[in-house]
Amino acid sequence: MFIRSKTQPFGRQLSTPLVRTLLIALYTLYPLGCILQLMPMTSGGGVMASLAGLVLVVAAIGIFAVLAGSSLQRQTQEPENLLDERERTERNRASFQAHSVFSGIVLIGVLYMMLTTDMAANDKLHLWQPTEGAHWNAIFGGLILLSFTLPGAILAFGKTPPQMD
Repeated sequence: MFIRSKTQPFGRQLSTPLVRTLLIALYTLYPLGCILQLMPMTSGGGVMASLAGLVLVVAAIGIFAVLAGSSLQRQTQEPENLLDERERTERNRASFQAHSVFSGIVLIGVLYMMLTTDMAANDKLHLWQPTEGAHWNAIFGGLILLSFTLPGAILAFGKTPPQMD
C-alpha cells in the first residue's frame, strides 16, 4: 500500500536506517500489543495491560501510515511503467522473496492450526488456539500489515549502506 501525497508524489525520502528501525518497531509493537490486549482481564492489571496493548497497536498503525507514504513503499507499489529499470528489478526481486517468506509463514500457521486441532498432539503440547473473533482479527490484522510491508522490508534490509571513505 502506497499513499501518494500532493506535496510529495514520489513519497517521503526516509533514510534506510530509519526505515529499518520503523519496520522492526512495527513487527514488534503490533504482536506485543495484540498479546497484551488479548490477555484475560482477571484484575486491575488486566485493564492496564489491555490499555498498554491498545497504545502499542495504535503506535504500530501510525508507523504503518508513515511507511505507507515513503518512497520505498512507492517503489514496491508503483505501476511498472512509472519505475526505472533498476527500481523494477529490485522491486521484482523483493516481491518474489516476500511471496516466498509470506507463503512460508502461512504454511507454518496452517501446520500449527493442524496441531492444535489434533487432540492427541494438543493434549501433550498444550498449544494455544484462537477461539474468539478478537483472536482471529489480531492474526489477520498482522498478516495484512505483513503482506503490505514485507516487500519494502526486504528492499530496506537488502540495501547496503553507503560506504564512508
